Amino acid sequence: MDMLMDFLPYVAVAVIFYTIGKNVATMRIMNNLVRDPDGMITMIGKLKEIMGSEAEGMPEDAHEVQTEQQGSQIYAYDKHTGEFLAQADTLHSVMVLAAKRFPGKKFWHPELKQDHQTA
Repeated sequence: MDMLMDFLPYVAVAVIFYTIGKNVATMRIMNNLVRDPDGMITMIGKLKEIMGSEAEGMPEDAHEVQTEQQGSQIYAYDKHTGEFLAQADTLHSVMVLAAKRFPGKKFWHPELKQDHQTA
């Protein structure tokens, strides 16, 4: 009990400094927003891009595609079931063929660019 009472003032001081630091940081952000709103908007846009690219992943309703290259051909399989989906000479082509072969299903591959990521 004595030891707890010795640490209690340190914990109280830490909480007070944490609260003060948090308020100071908030005030700095608000001042920056008032002084340079365009710069803050640009920064927020860049952060949104960064967070969006990290957060974006496979859609919930898509099937992840695993590919295998043999010679000049790329073979696509459903990563979870192992089912053969399609074969073609490029990754984009194999995804389009898989979508045509299985209408109503979405397929996803992490190496494709965003505009062609799902088929």
